[in-house]
Formats: sequence, C-alpha cells, structure tokens
Amino acid sequence: MSEENQESTLAILQTNPPPPPLPDGWIMHTSKSQPGYAYYFNQFTGEKRWDLPIANLEGLADAIQSLTEKTQNESSTHVEESKKKSSPQKRPREEEKRSSSGVHEKKRSKPEQVRVLHILKKHNKSRRPSSWRAKKITISKEEAIEELNEMIEILNDVKGDPKELRATFEELAKTESDCTSAKRGGDVGFFGRKKMQPNFEKASFALHVGEMTSKIVETSSGVHIILRLG
Repeated sequence: MSEENQESTLAILQTNPPPPPLPDGWIMHTSKSQPGYAYYFNQFTGEKRWDLPIANLEGLADAIQSLTEKTQNESSTHVEESKKKSSPQKRPREEEKRSSSGVHEKKRSKPEQVRVLHILKKHNKSRRPSSWRAKKITISKEEAIEELNEMIEILNDVKGDPKELRATFEELAKTESDCTSAKRGGDVGFFGRKKMQPNFEKASFALHVGEMTSKIVETSSGVHIILRLG
C-alpha cells in the first residue's frame, strides 16, 4: 500500500471508525418490534441489549494506534531513503576535492628542485681537507661543529626576519664557509634529487622555503648549515 493510501485509510478510521468485532457469543438481530433498529443477543447467557457490547473497543483502539505507528515509521523510512539517494551525488565532489588537495600537498612536499644557501666547515677527516680559506685544514670535526654552533646562535637571533636571516647567512658564508659557493654567499643554486650527497639532499628537500636547518648536517665534505631559498 502506498504512503498516500495509508494516510487516507488512517484518516477515515479516525473520523468514522468501523464497528468493532462482537465479543464471543454475541450476535446482532433486527428488531421486529422496532423496525430499523437492531439488538444484540448473547447465545451463551441469553442476554439481550440494545447498546453495542464494548468488550473489544480496546482492541480497535490498539489497531488504530498500530496503523498510526506503521504509517509514521514508513514515512520516516521514506525520508531516510531519499537522503541516501541524494547524498552519493555530493560524495564524489567531496572525494574529488580531497583527492585534488592530496595531490597538491604531495607537490608542495616533494618539489622537483630546491635552491639553498649553505655554510660548510671542513675538518681534518673531510674528504678533501683543504679550501680557498686554508690549503690544509687541521681542525677536528668537533671543533668544526663548535664553530657552526656559534654561527647558528647568531642566525637564530635574526630568524624572525626572513630578509635579515638571509643577509646574515650570506655574510657569514662569504667569510666562514669552506665551499667555493662562499663567494656567492653560500648559494649553490637549484638542484634536483641525486645531485648532492644524500644527507645534504635529504636535509635540503625537507626544509620549507625560508627555513634553516635546526641541526648540523654531516657529509663526507664536512659539516653544514643549510637555508632554503626556493
């Protein structure tokens, strides 16, 4: 039965309910003495009465209540099904948006190239313990790290100002870096993956633009501080 037909039947029952079924033993007879009227007769007790036996009126009320609840439940189910039918149309857009966002996140987190400044301090265990600053480098790795830590303290003081951080980094690189990039303020330009030593590459690609390494990076060339420019 459709929802509309159920609602119509319910309305009729509520405004003009049908006579309830007679209790066991009761039957209806047409009155001969009162034409047009009927009386009720109990076959078991012999009782006669003009008014309707009401033993089953509660059963009728229960039936009407049951039909009301059934109609309400089916109406609620219909609304839920309508929502389910409409919601899949929105999901693809939301999933597409999340998917697109995920792609952009990957692109941002995995650039093809980066550009960095760096300050290199070589030591007596470096692959080539010499530089433009000294033909033979004799300091230990611990001493080289200590010198870099002093520079990090200076750079941390200006880290809140990106322009000042870059300017200070370039000045330190020009005078303190053992790399030939010192003449360019430590700028090694853009490079892709597998172009630098693994630790240097990993640290560079992990930085955001304008960010400086918080820890010293070690390679076979020596120890480094790195600042990403692009």
